[in-house]
Amino acid sequence: MRVESLSLFLSVAQHRSISHAARQHFISQQGASSIVKSLETELETRLFDRTPSGLQLTAAGRAVAREAAVALSAYRRMQIAAALGSGSLGDEPLTVIASPFVVNRLDTLFQEYETMAAGNRPRIIERSLFDIVRSYDRDDADVLHLVAISPFMERIAYRVRNDFTPLVECELMVACSADHPFASKNFVTPADLAATPLACYGEEFLARLVGHMLGGGRPNVLLRTSNLAMIGRAVASGEAVTFTDSLSAFMEQPDLRTAAVPIKESVTFSLGVLGTPASGSSAEMFAHFLERYLATSCASYMERRPGEGAADEAVAL
Repeated sequence: MRVESLSLFLSVAQHRSISHAARQHFISQQGASSIVKSLETELETRLFDRTPSGLQLTAAGRAVAREAAVALSAYRRMQIAAALGSGSLGDEPLTVIASPFVVNRLDTLFQEYETMAAGNRPRIIERSLFDIVRSYDRDDADVLHLVAISPFMERIAYRVRNDFTPLVECELMVACSADHPFASKNFVTPADLAATPLACYGEEFLARLVGHMLGGGRPNVLLRTSNLAMIGRAVASGEAVTFTDSLSAFMEQPDLRTAAVPIKESVTFSLGVLGTPASGSSAEMFAHFLERYLATSCASYMERRPGEGAADEAVAL
């Protein structure tokens, strides 16, 4: 039994769809269906029932899902332990300067890191991307700058072209309640989003991503705030949808109450390190840890083909 099989199984349970889970894990629908069937054969039980609203976990499937979530969490902790090596990044404190957008994208990683690297909690300082770009070369060399840059931001990309090291490519996605009409779609379109109430994190970078994706059109923003709990309540009630991204959807533990749905012709961005941390510093070691974590815990995500995360065409359920 492979860890990847358990991860896919949990994604199918979350989305109630083989095709959605296959897209999230960057494998074919046929491959995903075969993995689920093999898991049922190995466990000698039926994990899903097919219903008009999608796949539904059986009683045995719910029990297996609980244990699979525990096993997947333990596996990721093991990968973090290996990536940390000695388990310490040195005596000096680790300072990470990042935009709120990036901090939210890497929240799962930071949580898991803090659990494993006891006593070395990163000092997180949030700045806007535009403030970071203006000042990163004047900050201390032992500070790690993490930013996200989209290809349409040509002026910023040109300015930092020699100092930006991309680590991972991502696509913007929709996050909605499992009961929202979007949850049953293989993908949504920018036109769908333009007509739907949005609950957005109040950050300029995200606003630019959404504005570019909508072709300069005015989004229907019901709620714009930095209060994530308030956004979560609006999404859970079905009043609005919000945004996530392909990396976050891959990394986060599946939540049966929500769904992450691809956007057709979505906007993309690169997440990476800006500047060069001092040699031997905690910042440099954490950058290496981040790269190792992505290469191990997110291996299938990192190995996808360019553009594979975008919803270029519908996939039949």
